[in-house]
Amino acid sequence: MSPKVELVREWLTLADDNLRIAELTMKDSEPVCWAAAFHCQQAAEKSLKAFLAYHERHVEKTHDIEFLLGLCMTIVPDIEKFIDAGGVLTAYAIESRYPAPRIEVNKLQAREAIETARSIYEFILKSLPDLEKLPQE
Repeated sequence: MSPKVELVREWLTLADDNLRIAELTMKDSEPVCWAAAFHCQQAAEKSLKAFLAYHERHVEKTHDIEFLLGLCMTIVPDIEKFIDAGGVLTAYAIESRYPAPRIEVNKLQAREAIETARSIYEFILKSLPDLEKLPQE
């Protein structure tokens, strides 16, 4: 397997893990909504970085979903549909996890974050060729 394909698969596996953690968190009788939202931001970020890695685009370290979506739009313009909802996820990378100033995340916001992150992840999966069938480089 080529290093590029391996990297893309690793990003996507981690993104899927983050989504599953977010969903499990919300199934708890007292969900930790900020944690679910944080994992959604991470899932979206890793999905977008997988896409960019596949297309051999270097990305500086960032948690900014809108910025990553902007880079992806140069390759697949249809991803623009996630700009508004994806932008909301960016705040969950840091502001939900640390005190002062801290944003509170309620159940509705956490569920919306899951929906957004899942949509971005699935869009990326559909935008990439079947990684199992990629030629070995």
